[in-house]
Amino acid sequence: MGTPPSSGLRTFLYGGVRRHYLLSVPHSYHARQAYPTVFDFHGFKASGAVEEQRSRMGVTGSGRGYFVVTPDALGSPPRWNTPGSPTAADDLGFVDALLTDLAGHYCLDAARVYATGHSNGAEFAAALACHAPRFAAVAMVSSTSSAICPPGRAPATMAVHGTADPSVPYGGGRVAGAATPVPAAQVVIREYARRYRCDPQPESSHPIVGVVALRYTGCLGGGEVRLDTVIGGTHFWPASPEARGDRATSLAGRTFDATGAILDFFAAHRLAS
Repeated sequence: MGTPPSSGLRTFLYGGVRRHYLLSVPHSYHARQAYPTVFDFHGFKASGAVEEQRSRMGVTGSGRGYFVVTPDALGSPPRWNTPGSPTAADDLGFVDALLTDLAGHYCLDAARVYATGHSNGAEFAAALACHAPRFAAVAMVSSTSSAICPPGRAPATMAVHGTADPSVPYGGGRVAGAATPVPAAQVVIREYARRYRCDPQPESSHPIVGVVALRYTGCLGGGEVRLDTVIGGTHFWPASPEARGDRATSLAGRTFDATGAILDFFAAHRLAS
């Protein structure tokens, strides 16, 4: 109830290791009001600071009343532990412990906790939302990752993926630097919809010219599954500084407000009571 919390770089000791994260606090924070929380995970070789430059989730989210947590992965180069190697960092445990710590200091709404990320961070966010029942929804950017949730878990799921992504092919194939191929984005999303028992026929819309949104509704627990396809979009987070300077990407890839769309998606979903 005293001094309002401040945004900035924080450290958290987990498993004997100091972990770093950026914390962005809602602009109008008041200790007697419960706030939603977004965890935003960077891609391979990146950092929380780089992720914030790309997604601007902290700046945008805090302005819309969210706590935004943007952690750093471990390793050289940094990488989130997917698919969960027992010899690598316990990132699932780290996020769970960090969320518990934050909830002990600030007034967080336990029904409105969300995960998003870019590339390797998107893959980790999908695994996290499946295995951590504290997360109400997940949004993947530039990696439409399959994640098999335990029975009864069906978090609202969104993906934003460019059709000209050379690193994680939209149409399926080999991921850059990996030996195992991935299925096409639309195949992955249809499988999410099938497992979550959504209505089999998706609704289609165009948020802006060059973006096609497929939305499966009627899913378990009132959730939904959504794929925003950025026609001609590359691997960069849409509308990020890198995307705006990328001659290979489309106009939609340079201008689509993926961050705003993700926050709108999160705002529509919460954990069932």
